[in-house]
Amino acid sequence: METINTENRKWSRAEVAELLVSRNALTEMKMEHALQVVRLLSPQRVSAGTVLIAEGVTSTGFMALVLSGEAVVVNESRASHEDSVMLSQLRCGSVFGELGVLDGKPRSATVTALTDMDIAVLDRPALARLIETVPSVACALLGAIMERVAQRLRATNTKVKSLAAANHALREELDALKGK
Repeated sequence: METINTENRKWSRAEVAELLVSRNALTEMKMEHALQVVRLLSPQRVSAGTVLIAEGVTSTGFMALVLSGEAVVVNESRASHEDSVMLSQLRCGSVFGELGVLDGKPRSATVTALTDMDIAVLDRPALARLIETVPSVACALLGAIMERVAQRLRATNTKVKSLAAANHALREELDALKGK
């Protein structure tokens, strides 16, 4: 596929590959590998308000690159939707759904389109074809995904440490109040 055609635009393979290796996506990939991955992407038009990935659902084995539009990534609270935690906002060049395309396990967050969007999707069967036909490119893609996942895990660990410190300080404050 030399182009990815959406309702709003005709994207060259090189333009999509540049987005794929941009700072919001998979920066660790080389352009030559990204150009090959782009051949496996399928364009999709998504309406504002569409839930692209639902937390806890396993039937969405894909990852996607945002070509245009915006989406939000949230974790739902068990208490209510009003207590949801916004994890990030996705814009042109953002990638989402990497874990689901790898393991097919329940999704860890919900992704909802804030605006009409054009996305380029890589599903599990396309990833399997890439692994079988061009293992070196598949390894590059998987390595870039793992680097991105590792970055998010490190950021999460930092947040957990901050929350643990705040929790500890609150406990000390409560203990001090009880002692009075």
